[in-house]
Amino acid sequence: MVELRATYPGRPRAIRFLERPNRYLALVAPRTGGRSFPAHVPNPGRMTELLRPGRTVGWVVPADGPERSTRWDLVAVRHRGTLVSIDSRIANRLVGQVLAARDRTDGARVPWRPEVRFGRHRFDFARPSARGRAPTALLEVKSSNWRIGDLAYFPDAPTVRGAAHLRALAVAARSGIDARVLFAVQRSDVRGFRVHRARDPDFAAAFDAARRAGVRFAARKLRVRPDGVAWGDAVPVRAVAPLGTYKDGADPSPVP
Repeated sequence: MVELRATYPGRPRAIRFLERPNRYLALVAPRTGGRSFPAHVPNPGRMTELLRPGRTVGWVVPADGPERSTRWDLVAVRHRGTLVSIDSRIANRLVGQVLAARDRTDGARVPWRPEVRFGRHRFDFARPSARGRAPTALLEVKSSNWRIGDLAYFPDAPTVRGAAHLRALAVAARSGIDARVLFAVQRSDVRGFRVHRARDPDFAAAFDAARRAGVRFAARKLRVRPDGVAWGDAVPVRAVAPLGTYKDGADPSPVP
């Protein structure tokens, strides 16, 4: 079987993480010594357990574009001996490849399409109907790289947009559309996935309601290398835990 992998066009460069002046900007330095330089952080999550000033080892890849203010993207870090992707974009690229491969294998008459607007929201993927009406299926991809115990969690910061997506998918499911969510776990050292209620109660409530409405949820581990990610094994999606009942006995980083 051919391995499905999404890779970066440029060669990765090993770095040390120094600081994160804002959500989308990091200051890094070459691991072998040298002057520090800025890199784009392609993930709005907090990632405080992954990005530890002066202690985190990671990788950047070259990036360019007319609107870019930095020449590098910070895409992966090492955490507790495991390589972790922090690029929320590459998971969507990989999922797009997987869907295209399955469409070819199945001989699908109407293939999945990326970035499709339905109602007031834009979803990562949709399968249009043959007659151009409402889509027959919707798929939203959420990236997770936060680990507690042996479980991956999402979100690590409140996401109004994420909760809105789940509520819209619930409406779609009740109307007969095949509505799905894939949590792309961007690390290999977990055995399951769970939504983190303490970090975002609204998202957790939307998750519960979407499940009742018929939205299908799945989680898949990605195998991470500095130059990209590959399709890995599925892991179970657990029910949302009540507050204070997480793997380690309590939420280790509660939000006030």
